[in-house]
Amino acid sequence: MFRFYTVISTVTWILLAGILVACGGGGGNSSSPTSGVSNGISSSSTIPSSSSAISLSTGSQSSLSATLTIGGKVTFDFIPHNTDGLNYSAIAVRAGRGLLVELLDENNIVLTTTQTDIDGNYSVNTTRNKLVKVRVKAQLLRSQTPVWNFKVTDNTNDNALYSMNGSLVAATDTSATRNLHAPSGWTGNGYTELRVAAPFAILDTIYEGVTRLQSAGNSADFPALELRWSSKNKPADGELTLGEIGTSFFWSDAIYILGDENNDTDEYDRHVLLHEWGHYVEASFSRSDSIGGDHSQDEKLDMRVAMSEGFANAFSAMMLDDVNYRDSSGPQQGDGFFNNISQKNNSIRGWYSEASVQSILYNFYASNTGKTAKNFTDIFQIINAVSYVNSSGFVSIYTFADLLRKQIPGQATIFNSLLVEQNIEITDEYGGGESNSGGYIASLPVYKNLSLSNIPVNVCSTNRFGSYNKLATSQYLFINVNTSGTYKFTAEETSDSGDSDPDLYLFRRGSEIGKAEGPTVDQESVSRFLSVGTYVLEVMDARAKDIDENEQITACFDIRAQLLN
Repeated sequence: MFRFYTVISTVTWILLAGILVACGGGGGNSSSPTSGVSNGISSSSTIPSSSSAISLSTGSQSSLSATLTIGGKVTFDFIPHNTDGLNYSAIAVRAGRGLLVELLDENNIVLTTTQTDIDGNYSVNTTRNKLVKVRVKAQLLRSQTPVWNFKVTDNTNDNALYSMNGSLVAATDTSATRNLHAPSGWTGNGYTELRVAAPFAILDTIYEGVTRLQSAGNSADFPALELRWSSKNKPADGELTLGEIGTSFFWSDAIYILGDENNDTDEYDRHVLLHEWGHYVEASFSRSDSIGGDHSQDEKLDMRVAMSEGFANAFSAMMLDDVNYRDSSGPQQGDGFFNNISQKNNSIRGWYSEASVQSILYNFYASNTGKTAKNFTDIFQIINAVSYVNSSGFVSIYTFADLLRKQIPGQATIFNSLLVEQNIEITDEYGGGESNSGGYIASLPVYKNLSLSNIPVNVCSTNRFGSYNKLATSQYLFINVNTSGTYKFTAEETSDSGDSDPDLYLFRRGSEIGKAEGPTVDQESVSRFLSVGTYVLEVMDARAKDIDENEQITACFDIRAQLLN
């Protein structure tokens, strides 16, 4: 569901002895062509040449100029959702927006490049009577500010870039219109033809996000990103190059996308794609402190995970202006689920709930109390703010709420009411005074204050809500350093939980700057030179972190800090 944790594959249309391949070099008019290639394997269907080209001139050959304009339209099959999964009876043809188009000669040398417009149209100039073909890459490429470079690649084929090639045809008036269409490959009972449309459907969803982010005020360059999709990508953990990706997920400079037919495909699951792209937006223009891992909306999560996943869920709904998050799966992609992002009466409500975070953010976005409804600008300005990115504590719903109250005080009342509906206190950026413990009193306060005079603070790490990234697996301690020097931090178990294994992680503004994960039973320590500033120490028992631990673990530790020199 949600988790934070192709040379070129071609689609080729071939000119055959007086017959033009559908939607290829000469602008075929077939409304539902079945043609395509993936990973270098060609196939084609044909239509009569009489309907394949449009004459743009009636002048004699001697009066024609040495150059002419080749143009056309790029389209792809889009498959919408119904209540359950994908609705193949409602396949629609959509324009391929912002795509990189190249004109090649008979030696595959690129002569010129351009991009399709918002209607999928393109045009390029070439020498008359020269053999040329059009290639459309599964790539959004822009060189003006803000620049971007998004491309769909095949992680099971050396990350090669997908593209769609037209036919090699002499450039004449009658061959000047060259339309290219990417079919879905669906023929009624399955993907029996190649799934040419998939990479272009993925890019079109990203294009939607890019344009929405620009309209919200982003003028910064977009870091390059690969969207790694393959029909071999399945929900099995293993080797990424074999398609064993586990789930669709964002990591570093790539988003891996499921494509395994009759199991789980995500190329038409626009919410899933924009959810993962939302994590990219966090990493590129904002900040996320999420530790990743499995999560769901009915779990009590580490607040860093709750914030990031709740934001990404709400982000997808905001970008699409569609409150129902949809994810297809199963035989013939006919199963799946949908979830109303705006739902307020969630079973799990609190600062540790992704369902609460998504509800708060989306309902604020959709509200029109003194603001324009469904305008992403305010939210983007908050997560893009320097004070948000440089927050001393971990990024959470508290961080967002506190900055909103400061930046747009006129919206504080409506936002505070949304917090209260989700059992979250109206407090400061660190959740001071929060009373909702999630059913485990040791989870409060959200941050414990740790003095630097060797006075112990007792904290407890537990897997009672689940392992690794769940509520109270980790505990957070604030450290205010007023004098630069080398400080030592220690943890010593005070409970009788068996052989505990405390781990310590030291952070500055969300970045890890030190850690201790030694094997010594019941104790741990780490020393680090610290300059003046505010830090966060994360404490957990490695057993509570371990997803393979079958026993319920609760271990309590005395945490101390002191200046060594």
